[in-house]
Amino acid sequence: MKVEIKKIGIASLLFSVFPVAVFGVMLLGAFVEMFNPEVSINLTYIMQLIIRAIQETILFLVGTVLFLWVYNLLCAIGIRGVRVELEDK
Repeated sequence: MKVEIKKIGIASLLFSVFPVAVFGVMLLGAFVEMFNPEVSINLTYIMQLIIRAIQETILFLVGTVLFLWVYNLLCAIGIRGVRVELEDK
């Protein structure tokens, strides 16, 4: 069965587990920087890493919302959406 995604709800994306998962990935990426030999690890540095992860999460979510807005707009004017083929088991 082929299904076409015509509209993606922005609110459903923002109020799901997606932002938490993005924050987890960004936090993990920020803490990988602790293995840099030139870094002195203290409480201020750790707080900077957490703040950077929050900033990157917000930027990523804003980019995602803009992408979804453009996708929904293009689908609304008649351009074909993403097609997914599903199988019954």
